[in-house]
Order: sequence, then C-alpha cells, then structure tokens
Amino acid sequence: MKKSVAVIGLGQFGHQVAISLSQKGFEVVGLDKDPEIVSEVKDLVAQAVILDTTDEKAMRAVNIDNVDKAIVAIGSNVQSSLLSTALLQRMGIQDIYVRVINSLQESILRSMGIKNIVSIEKEMGIQVSNMLSSRGVGMYVAISARHALMEIEVPAKLIGKTLKEISTRSHYRVNIVGIKSRIPNVNDEGKVSYSIKMTDVPDPNYKILQDDLLLVVGSDDNLNKFMSLGGDNE
Repeated sequence: MKKSVAVIGLGQFGHQVAISLSQKGFEVVGLDKDPEIVSEVKDLVAQAVILDTTDEKAMRAVNIDNVDKAIVAIGSNVQSSLLSTALLQRMGIQDIYVRVINSLQESILRSMGIKNIVSIEKEMGIQVSNMLSSRGVGMYVAISARHALMEIEVPAKLIGKTLKEISTRSHYRVNIVGIKSRIPNVNDEGKVSYSIKMTDVPDPNYKILQDDLLLVVGSDDNLNKFMSLGGDNE
C-alpha cells in the first residue's frame, strides 16, 4: 500500500518535493492557495488542491487528517506555516516536516514539539561554503551537525591504489561509500563524451582512477584531515 504525503505550499521547494516523492511511489496530495501553482503540479501528483491550509474545515474535507506524513514547505509566510503546522498537529498527524526560514520560526516549532525541521537556506549555505573553501569538493550533504557525505576528487596519492590498500577507515576514520567513474564514449565522428557509472558498494580490490569521484562519509574534522593529507597513509 502506498504511503500518503501531504505537501503544503507548492513553491519552488514544495513543487520539487511533491514531484520527487510522487516519482518514488508516494501518493502525494499537493496543497496551495495559488491556482496557477496548483495547475502546474496537478498532472504530476495524485491530487492537487487549491486550498487555504489554515482552514481546518477545508483541510478535513479533502481528508488531510488521514495522510501518513505531511511536509509544510511554505516559504516566506511564517504565520501561515506555523498555523498550518499547528492544524496538522490538531488533526493528529504525527510525522510532520517543516521548512524554516529563520531562527525564531525554528524556536517556535521546537517548542511545539516539531522535530523534523528543514532549513534549506542554512544547508545550502553550508554546502556552498564547503565547496568554496575546500579544493576538489563537489556535493556536500550534512548528515548531522558535525558529519557529512562529500563528493571529492581523487587525491593524487590515491591514484592506482586499491581501496584495501588505502584503508581509509583505519587510517582516517572515514568511509568511501561510493565511486563515480567517468566512462568515455566515442561517436562515429570521433567526438568523445563521458557517461557516469555509479558504484555504490565498491569492491575492496578496485583500483582508483584519476578521473574518479569518491563519495566519502565521516566527521567534518576527519574529512578535512583526509583531504589535507592527500590520501597519504604513511
């Protein structure tokens, strides 16, 4: 049986969340007061409704009280976000995720008992700062306040070595959890393009290539040490 999810607020963030969850097999109900925004998503989710999400009667009329999860993706209208969240709680929904845009809103939500708080601006700020401050860093995903998943270029001293030889877990206390390999493709005209092959369970005997990208998990401190050492395990 499909899990049902209500996405409240279908701006840029909510729109993407709704579509992505729908593609992953969730039964998504998208809600927004703007008819134009609702129209854009209506063919991409199970149900899209023009609705004031602070109106309890209207919310119950479309059975929002029966969904398994709810995501409050409202951006700048903090009052509407908080009222919508409070209404979801009143309707007995336990699994609620809320986007926040400032620290006061976050404090209020925590006082309401909301545990799943998403700060897009903060997370993107962390990602951009890490990309700019660390050479060779691509994707950066914060897992906790002090841990992350990073996509990094292969340090020169790792090229040609196997994962077993590197032994990142024992030497650096980080784990390589995936490898992106660039596969060259030559067309009939001799032009070279590249496709990406993702290996999510790397073989310990795999020899790392210069053009590979490593997906590494660990604490920020250990990740920085690993990158600054350049893979030197001496």
